[in-house]
Amino acid sequence: MQLVAREMNLSETAFLHPVEGGWSLRWFTPAAEVVLCGHATLAAAHVLWETGVLAASQMARFHTLSGWLTAAQHGELIELDFPAQTAEPCAPPQGLAEALGCEMRWVGLSRMDYLVEVGDEDSVRALQPNLTELAKLPVRGLIVTARSGSAEFDFVSRFFAPAVGVNEDPVTGSAHCTLGPYWQARLGKDDFAAFQASARGGEVNVGVRGSRVLLGGRAITMGTVEFLH
Repeated sequence: MQLVAREMNLSETAFLHPVEGGWSLRWFTPAAEVVLCGHATLAAAHVLWETGVLAASQMARFHTLSGWLTAAQHGELIELDFPAQTAEPCAPPQGLAEALGCEMRWVGLSRMDYLVEVGDEDSVRALQPNLTELAKLPVRGLIVTARSGSAEFDFVSRFFAPAVGVNEDPVTGSAHCTLGPYWQARLGKDDFAAFQASARGGEVNVGVRGSRVLLGGRAITMGTVEFLH
């Protein structure tokens, strides 16, 4: 699986096989296996429905390194039910400010990532971090966020994970399992329209429900690949 993910060279490649009660699901970057991934889960569910393995009305259930996860279709959206990954405030690790290259308002640490709030959306978009230094952090990656400068979105973010072979992820569902609870506490609401301000960019609907986070997105099939051996 790791070799296939390296060959595909995407942020994450998902691997499925049937197990009792649903499907085993694992995710690999080009360099490492990860414990939680949103968009590859969304894609896996989409393929099950698209190919007729599951009926459109059926919920997709996945056994993963983060426990059982589910996906269901709601109109044009696929909704993922994921565990919240709350970030606790912490002292910034040595060298983080220099590697990031901008002032940090708040720093926290979740089970997987550091979370940093910066001053505004423009600061998020302008970031050009030192990826070599970020790769030295003892975590999967770094989430950087700020309140949105427009009424269309509640907050914006970017996600850098050079330690696992992903310099910058275009859109990161699992990062929103940390961003949702963070902004819930600051904005006093449970549902958010979020934008990940990578070069490609992507919108994520986020709903915080206690210890769970609901992520909404869309998927289309771009192509198929057959491996021969």
